[in-house]
Formats: sequence, structure tokens, C-alpha cells
Amino acid sequence: MQDLKEIILLLIQHGIHPLKGADAKSKLLAFWDGIAKGKFSTDEAAAKALYDESVEGSKYRKLKSDLRERLLEAVLEIDGNQKNYSDYQKAYYECHKQWTVVRILTGQNANAAALSVATRLLRQAEKYDFTLLAMDIASYLRTQYGLRESNDRKFREAHEMFEKHRKTYDAENQAEALYTTLIVRYVNNRSAQTDVSKLAGEYWEQIHPLMEQHETYKLQMYGYMIGLMRHTAANDHAAALVACNEAIQFFKNRMYEPRVPLQIFYYQRLICNIQLRQFEAGQESADYCLKVMQEGTFNWFKYRELYLQLSLHTGEFAQAAKVLDETIAHTRFEFLPENVKEIWRIYEAFVHYLILAGKAPARASSGKFKLAKFINDTPIFSRDKSGINIAIIVVKLLLLLQERRYSQLLDEVEAVEQYCYRHLRGDNAQRSYCFLKMLLHIPTSGFDPVQSAQKGEKYLQKLKETPLQVANQTHEIEVIPYELLWEIMMESLLAAKKTAIRA
Repeated sequence: MQDLKEIILLLIQHGIHPLKGADAKSKLLAFWDGIAKGKFSTDEAAAKALYDESVEGSKYRKLKSDLRERLLEAVLEIDGNQKNYSDYQKAYYECHKQWTVVRILTGQNANAAALSVATRLLRQAEKYDFTLLAMDIASYLRTQYGLRESNDRKFREAHEMFEKHRKTYDAENQAEALYTTLIVRYVNNRSAQTDVSKLAGEYWEQIHPLMEQHETYKLQMYGYMIGLMRHTAANDHAAALVACNEAIQFFKNRMYEPRVPLQIFYYQRLICNIQLRQFEAGQESADYCLKVMQEGTFNWFKYRELYLQLSLHTGEFAQAAKVLDETIAHTRFEFLPENVKEIWRIYEAFVHYLILAGKAPARASSGKFKLAKFINDTPIFSRDKSGINIAIIVVKLLLLLQERRYSQLLDEVEAVEQYCYRHLRGDNAQRSYCFLKMLLHIPTSGFDPVQSAQKGEKYLQKLKETPLQVANQTHEIEVIPYELLWEIMMESLLAAKKTAIRA
């Protein structure tokens, strides 16, 4: 069902309705409408409504297959020349359509016409670094000039072009394979990983010489990302910032605007800006991303994460709540990978805490937030013990304190003490270790704000001695700066004490 929902959403965005004019009683049209209007969120619901049968029923399976075929045919109607597309995006769609034309003409024995289109197309493919396409076209030309026309000179030229693009393609594949080998180990575990950083350094030594030989989009993108991971996996934000700027400079100098790699490295630069407390430079990075990112894409959602985090770190809590609501309500949110959705659930929990503390305006869904459900809905990062699980524990304690669930909080003290001892002793977790120890002093001080502040002072000073910009930690861990959270919590404790005295 998810694949049909995604394609239907895409077609609606482009104003395409493949069943327009169909019989109003058509089951196919009813199926489309049910998905488009959110009536059918599962196969079970659709099968029951349309045929009163299970998803295994023959009628429903055939209807689903027919709809899928109609949708896939309609995808070809999407206009690839839209005004908000960059020259690169337009060229990508046009070149691949032209290549389809070449193959159809060849299949219909219109070889002279096909050869003419292919010759022009090769120049465009080379201009925009479509290496695989250029290699395919060169292979086609080699066959045409070698077997059909027997033109020795043009055959040799085509063969040389093929070999040139094949070597580039091999280098691109090598870079892609090395990068994905790194990222698959990193994506669900955000604690500092010195082994990943070391491996990225080894891969960089392999790829960097190839980057000097071939300056194509894909090779440079994966190569620079490997180089960047030497620093991001070790949470060295200063070095990562230098690597981002080098990559941005390379891609800015291309004869076309390669938006995807520019988005990637501006995004990474924004992370560095936030961690290094360079908020003015961070706003510049954010402005660029906002200008070029297409709404609803994966990168758009990743950028929104950082924009929300930038808002939280600069105290713009109302803006953070607005970004959160707009993002979660987006129609393409449900299609995100589960680990990405978990990050947003964590941010939602922190915003909910700010609302309870009176620091952010209430949301329409504020009353629906349940702490137990939040814990159950973050299974991936709950296993990331020295990474993002820290944020989950922090916000859990903050919410228990804010909601004055003191007995439940007292039950957590010993387990959190053990957690700090087992998982937060490394240099990359010192700020989190200090802050959790500060929070644990609150129940042991009888929830008294004065005593809590006195007992937490030692750790507060350690926080100040290790500011965020020099802390060796992943950027998602400290959703809101710990010093700021401590101020908010102390205010809440003081307010609670005054209320208790008046009562």
C-alpha cells in the first residue's frame, strides 16, 4: 500500500490524474480516491471496503495490480522541465528521455535517426557528468560504427570514449561502495566512532587519487563525503567545517549547479556552525538550503531537523514548535525511514517539555503526548547507549520533573546512575554525564531548588569548562544546550515550591 500512496501523492503534486474521466462507479477510481483522500491507509481496509474480502482475495489483488500499472504509466507524464528545477535536474530528465528515444528508434530499425540523436546526446551527458549514460551511449556508438557502418576511425573514437567513461564509472562505483560501507555502520549509532573515523581515513587515501584524475559529480560527491566522515565520525566539528568548505568550493565552481551535493555539504556545515556556536554563519547555511531544497524531499526533512535545532539552540522556542508542527504534518512525513522519524519524536518530546515549562506556545496535539508511548516509539535509538539514547533519557527525566511525578523519578535514580557509570565515562560524553548527574541531584535534594542548585554547581562548572563547541559529541545528543535546560528546570522547581507554600 505504501508504494501506491507514494506514487499517488507524487502524481497529485504534479496535477496528473490517470483515471480522470473514468466511470464514477469504477472500482479503480474508488481505489484511487480512497488512497488519495486517506480513507484507505492499509490493504486490509481497502479490500474490505471495495470487495468485502481479505487482501489475499483474487479480486483485490488484480485491482491493486491494475492500479499500480496505471500509476507507473502516468509517471512518464511528469514534466521534467519545471521552472523550479535547476539546469542539472532538467538535463537529467531530458537526457534519459532522449536515451529512451534512441533505444526505441534502434528497435524499430530507424538507425540513422537514432545515431544522430545519440551523437548529440553524448555531449550533453558528458557536460552534466552523467557517466553511466555517457558510457552506454559510447558503447552504442561503438557497436554502430564497428558492426553496422564499419567506420574504423569513428569506431576507435567511440571505443576510447567508452574506456574513458568506464574508468570513471569504476571509480564512482568504488567511492559509492566505500561510502555506503561507512554509513551503514553509522546511521543508527550516533556515538563517537573512532573505528569509523579511522576506516574513513583509509578509504580517503584510496579515493583521493581517483578524485584528482576524474572530476565528475558522483565521484567527487562520495569522495568528499568519505573525507568528511573522517571528522564527523570523531565529532571533530572544526575539521569537518574545513572539509565542508572545500567541498562547497569545488561544487560551486561547476558549470552547472549541482544542488544535491551543495545541499549535503551546506547541511553538514550548518551542523558544524551549530556545534561551534557560529549562529550567524549557520543562518547563512540555512538560508541557502531553504532556497534550493525541494519541499518534501529527504534532504528537505533533514534540513528541517537542523533548522529546528538551530531554533532551539538560539532560544527561538516558538519558531521551533512551528517547524515541528509543519514537518510532522507534511504529507510525505510517513514515508521517511523509521530512524529519521524517531529523531523527530525525540524533538517533539523536547518541545512538549518546553510547552509544559511555559517556554513555548501550546500545540494542537499537546494533550496527546504520552511519555510511555514516546519511549516505546523510539526503539532504534534506545539501543544507541552512548549516543542518542542520552537525549531520550534526558527528556524523560525532564518531563517527570516538570509533571511532578516525583515517586516515579525516584525509581529512576539508581538505573540512571548505573547508566552514567557504564556508558558515559568517555571524553565524548562528558557534558551529558555532568548534566545527568545534575538532574539526579534534584530528587536526592528533596526537589528543593536551592539545595539542587548547590549540589549541581560542581557539575555546572564542568559544563562551562567544556563548552559545546569543543565537546566531542554527536550534534543530535544535546537537543537544547544543557546550561539552558538547567536554567529552565531551576525556574520550574522554584515555581513549584512557591505554589506548594501558597497551598
